[in-house]
Amino acid sequence: MIRIFAIALCWVFVCNSQAQEDDTVFASANSDFETGEFSSASRKYLRLAENGLISSELFFNLGTALYRDGKPGEAMLWMRRAEVVRPGMPEAEQNLRFLRDRLGFLEFGQSKMDRALRSLPPAFGKWLFYSALWLGLIAFAAAFCIVRLRPNRSGFITLAVVCFMFAVVGNRITEYAKTHLALENFATITGDSVTALTSPTPDAEAVIDLPAGSEVRILQVAGQWIYADIPGELRGWIRREQLEQVWPVSFKTS
Repeated sequence: MIRIFAIALCWVFVCNSQAQEDDTVFASANSDFETGEFSSASRKYLRLAENGLISSELFFNLGTALYRDGKPGEAMLWMRRAEVVRPGMPEAEQNLRFLRDRLGFLEFGQSKMDRALRSLPPAFGKWLFYSALWLGLIAFAAAFCIVRLRPNRSGFITLAVVCFMFAVVGNRITEYAKTHLALENFATITGDSVTALTSPTPDAEAVIDLPAGSEVRILQVAGQWIYADIPGELRGWIRREQLEQVWPVSFKTS
């Protein structure tokens, strides 16, 4: 018991020490930003992110510092990550509008249906599918297997059909969310002078130029190339090092 208490006490001490160190680095980065040392500020913010700190304020500050340091694509990436951590963050939305007008990057529009589906729990489609499927099977079985319910057979069959229709809807919601709305499918163009190509070869024909900060949806990964959906109902191949996945947060290794 004493050993467990000692381990817990050490863990609390380590966590507190790490938190204090993070606060010191964050304050130092803020100071660098205020004095115009944007490169130094972005390095310190990035160090905190690499240490696993997830914070909308940190990501927002990092995005702002990167933009001031002349890295618009990376700035957009971290602004979008700030919005993932804190949806509707006013400061991030304001900067995103500014950068959208300034950079002219491409971005997917969000329909009312997309917004409605994003507001639902992630497992809603699966829950609806299995619940409706089982209820439909039970209603169908009851209509034919329970003698005293036979006078209402048509009603139970109708209920079963309706349930099966809801099961189909649930399955469609799951598939649509997986392919069109899942955060892990979205990426941001971080490189400069990026062009989507018709095939994964450097000499392939161009599909469209992608300004830094443009949004794409990953469809397939093939070695050092990524096949992606592009706003405007286009598709093309992009070099893997020219974009970064919005979520989960990851870091490129050299």
